[in-house]
Amino acid sequence: MEENVNKRQICSQAGYLPIPLRCVPAQSLVEFKIYLAGKDGYSLYSNLDSGFGPRDSQRLLENGVEFVYVSVKDHQAYYRTMEDTIENIVADPNIQQEKKSEILYATSIELSNQLLAAPPGKEEIKRTANLARATVQLIMKDKGAFGSLCQAFNHDFYTATHLVNICSMTISLAQKMGLMDVQILQQLGTGGLLHDIGKIFIPPEILNSVNPLTAQEYEIIQSHVNRGRQHLEKIMDLPSEMLAVVAEHHERIDGSGYPKGLKHDQLSPLGRLAGIVDTFDAMTSVRPYRSHTFSVGDALQEIEDNTPQKYDVDILHAFASMMEDAVPSDNDPEEKTSNSKKKVQTPTINLSGPKHTQYYFRIPIVVQRLSKIRDKITLGPKEKMISHKISCLRLGFLSNHPFKSDQNIYITSEKLSAIGMDKLTAVVINCHDHTGGWYTVDAKFHKPQSPEIIEKIKTITDVREISALVEHETEKY
Repeated sequence: MEENVNKRQICSQAGYLPIPLRCVPAQSLVEFKIYLAGKDGYSLYSNLDSGFGPRDSQRLLENGVEFVYVSVKDHQAYYRTMEDTIENIVADPNIQQEKKSEILYATSIELSNQLLAAPPGKEEIKRTANLARATVQLIMKDKGAFGSLCQAFNHDFYTATHLVNICSMTISLAQKMGLMDVQILQQLGTGGLLHDIGKIFIPPEILNSVNPLTAQEYEIIQSHVNRGRQHLEKIMDLPSEMLAVVAEHHERIDGSGYPKGLKHDQLSPLGRLAGIVDTFDAMTSVRPYRSHTFSVGDALQEIEDNTPQKYDVDILHAFASMMEDAVPSDNDPEEKTSNSKKKVQTPTINLSGPKHTQYYFRIPIVVQRLSKIRDKITLGPKEKMISHKISCLRLGFLSNHPFKSDQNIYITSEKLSAIGMDKLTAVVINCHDHTGGWYTVDAKFHKPQSPEIIEKIKTITDVREISALVEHETEKY
């Protein structure tokens, strides 16, 4: 066989796209010229006259050839073939994860380009959902899949790459926070691929301007959210999860976002999630009107500086942990190794479980660390803290000292005792260092509090109800 292949014409074109033979039906390759990769370049294996069939595929596989190639000039037809077989590719254990990620990412980029060429219809949205489902399958199948997708990310900011990046990050972050419902994850990913679709209605000279925008031009830019949502709603009924990503990714907790200026609990948990992901990708991408591109660390710090005013603190912590795991550090290996031991554990949140409303408030508390010495439980010195959030399941407080995860604590408060919340014990599940000498600590009650007791908090202080995303049962990650 090698002799026959070597006699074939060596093609001079520079661009070729890989097709995994085990996943792509041979009959779907009949319309392509098929090439093989060799030390001297790419050689033509079959042309349109001879066609490519099942026998060819089987013969190549028997000889250890896992991939054949097509010319980039056939890219549109090629990627449509990839769309039809992408779930088989993702599920194939014989294909390396990195290759799966490259194929999925490139296929998604091609579809995104087509979506942005003209307002999408039902068929295009179905194709989008298909790729989102494949992304979910890849991410759920392997913990390292998101890292591979990150390596495939293109950070030259234009709308097509941005759509695909948001799809992957939104799915990964929701899963990290405990959402395991494949259908909802798919809807989130579909929303990510379509979240900026309204930009096709914005004049290119405004969208791509390298000059500062006027107030009128900025209003036109902002209109892409409503325009995209309205267009999609005309085509089909949108699931609420998908709509949240499309309609709320520019909203902010303090009401400073757009288009509606939603505040606090008006902003859905998935809208909050999409807002962090969208902001991060925009900051770390090369943009024509900005001279500076943020590093991963700088972008996370910038978002942190605007939390909890604009962004959800729990979602941000989970996102930061996810990116630390997925993106190589800019530091040297030794520093990275030492820093890895200091990673903050992040909460996971079961979005499909029972809801437990959480409130922001400010109440003085006293915290004592519990320890066991010679089989006797002892209390450490009293430390004055400020509790700032509470639910049936957990308590959050501000501290000027760090707490170790799994540290058991005893909590007292005159105000809480007045409503029947006394003798509170909990275990620390998360401690976030904000630098500057202060920390936010999350602790899970050993014994859940009753909803009635939590409601009584409203009688002793001002409270603000917050997102359902942090209202679910929290477990140590």
